[in-house]
Amino acid sequence: MSPYFKHVKEAWQRRHHPNMLFLFYEELSKDLAAVVRRVATFLEKDINEEQIEKLCDHLNIENFKKNKSVNLEEVTKLANGNLSFIRKGQVGNWKEYFDEEMTQQAERWMADNLRDTDLTFEQINT
Repeated sequence: MSPYFKHVKEAWQRRHHPNMLFLFYEELSKDLAAVVRRVATFLEKDINEEQIEKLCDHLNIENFKKNKSVNLEEVTKLANGNLSFIRKGQVGNWKEYFDEEMTQQAERWMADNLRDTDLTFEQINT
């Protein structure tokens, strides 16, 4: 979890290694089935369309939010009881929480931390 950029940049440097698969959440949001196929290929697993469909249903954000294994229910109960670890699953949803100053601050933070790399995060309008 931390330090975020150190971990991300280290992985990005190894993105061409045969044992590294680098994915972006935006890819999942655009075409989950394509990402499932890509992961299956990476893992050298044969997968049919029915399995892809089942996986996509299982990984659908609404079903994912209901999965007690990933939603950290016990932790969120301690915090407030009404929180969910998994939020909306919408690319760019952070904009609903940031004002202009916070947005500029986050963009500077990203630019500063990615200055020495060719890694970019896709900007998708929501």
